[in-house]
Amino acid sequence: MRTLLAVCAGLVFAGSLAAQSKVPRDQCLGGKLVAIQPDSISLQFNQKITLMRVAPDAEIWRRGVDLESIHQLALGDDIYAECIRAGDSDAVMASVVAAVEKGDSVRIEPHHVAEYRVCGGYLVAIAKDAISVKSDDGVSVIRVNANTEIWQGEILRDTAALKLGDVVSARATVAYPSGELIADEVTANVAITESTIVAVRSDRIVVNEYPGADKHSAYPRGHATVLFDAHTNFRFDGGNLEKGRTVRAVGLDLGHHTFRASTIIVER
Repeated sequence: MRTLLAVCAGLVFAGSLAAQSKVPRDQCLGGKLVAIQPDSISLQFNQKITLMRVAPDAEIWRRGVDLESIHQLALGDDIYAECIRAGDSDAVMASVVAAVEKGDSVRIEPHHVAEYRVCGGYLVAIAKDAISVKSDDGVSVIRVNANTEIWQGEILRDTAALKLGDVVSARATVAYPSGELIADEVTANVAITESTIVAVRSDRIVVNEYPGADKHSAYPRGHATVLFDAHTNFRFDGGNLEKGRTVRAVGLDLGHHTFRASTIIVER
């Protein structure tokens, strides 16, 4: 019921330019920087190369530093951008260009660009102000402070409830120039399932997990017990909590094919 992230990966956050000038994100896609021209850059995404014009006064940001020119970017950089329309024409131009470490992404706000990283793996060290997470790529040290939200069935504000071996995912801000990771949120031992109900009790349901999944896939199979209580958030999308219904549930993994649900969605 638990999914282990093998690598650190990025999350994408929408920026905030003036509504009248901002271009929808699907018209301002980023990608890997493959060429730099006098007033534009070429980006590769999903084997397709596109030309992105850059506004003369665009903010150029690379790993914590504001650059004077797009020519200070490095080929191979992962690029995200915010775009505007040039005056009354339909031409799309990048007003902010942000280059990040491979796999990272950004929250783009003009003059307040922030780079983010999501790291998942097993907890191998725990301190009051930091956790160490091991994945297939190695060990990442992630700082924790008073603003970090730690979820383990409920929102916590310190690392005391965490245990070595817990499966965690942490979203962290990359602090430059040090490159240190500062956790915004940490989730531990999250269980997720999409299942068919096979039995209903007063405080739990028994489900058959992912009945349609390929037997060779990574999806968990077999029966699992989903506990619920007064704190569980239920949503009924056209069905009742009864045998044969499909449910999607998220909660805290308790081991032994059992988890305590924070959310249960009952589908048709």
